[in-house]
Amino acid sequence: MEAGPELRQACRAAGIGVVAASEHTGAPRVHRALPSLSARLVVGLGAPFEVEYDGRAERLGAVVAGLMRPGAGTAGQVLRPGQPMVYAELSLPAMRRLTGVPPREVDAGGVRAEALLPWVDELAEELAGLPPERRAEVMRVRLLARLERARPADVPRDVVETMRLIGASQGRVPVDELARRAHLSPRQLRHVMGRELGVGPKFASRVARLSAAVERAGAGAGSWARVAAECAYHDQSHLVRDFTALMRTSPSAWLAEEGRDLGGWHRPVP
Repeated sequence: MEAGPELRQACRAAGIGVVAASEHTGAPRVHRALPSLSARLVVGLGAPFEVEYDGRAERLGAVVAGLMRPGAGTAGQVLRPGQPMVYAELSLPAMRRLTGVPPREVDAGGVRAEALLPWVDELAEELAGLPPERRAEVMRVRLLARLERARPADVPRDVVETMRLIGASQGRVPVDELARRAHLSPRQLRHVMGRELGVGPKFASRVARLSAAVERAGAGAGSWARVAAECAYHDQSHLVRDFTALMRTSPSAWLAEEGRDLGGWHRPVP
């Protein structure tokens, strides 16, 4: 069942992005989380799922994951049959409001959701009892209700606006200009973003640029060279280096993992 436009609009305004329910079929495989400037909540509805991050692996029933960190790469989730789950993208202020935890304390490997969201087991039980086509809609409704009752986030406005600009520009705005718009010096901007988010503007811009490249590939592209040219990389080798550093695999190997090609694929709408 599709969520109505009014519910989607209310969710977007509250900081809830894409929400999707899924269940893997076929042989077990690793799914690498895509580069993003948002957080995510993944709620498992069956056996615990395995998350691999920065050389460690953990089995979880639900996870709240935040921003990538320099040097660590993205998180990987082992997909297995019989492990249905529901996924929600959350803005950083929305994650802060839901969990009460500053974004700097939650990296891309995530935190066991039960430690931050005492109600997540109840939510998982409710979602598991629903037909698969209703799960995403109910997830939206429940998260929206929680956010409406939550205290306002205390993420500084200059940090929120800087991250919004980095995302909207696909990482193309220089740090000096980001700082000017935030009415800070570049050093002050790096300090406040590191204190609040755990990452600086330069790394956030790298993530945003790679996110744009993956989106461009998803829209259909003749080659990775074309993707690189359209997403402000110096050349294809620059894109491949950045992709490999952040995703821990090459672009072609990632497409093979996901069973995709550069002909494009569908991405859920927030």
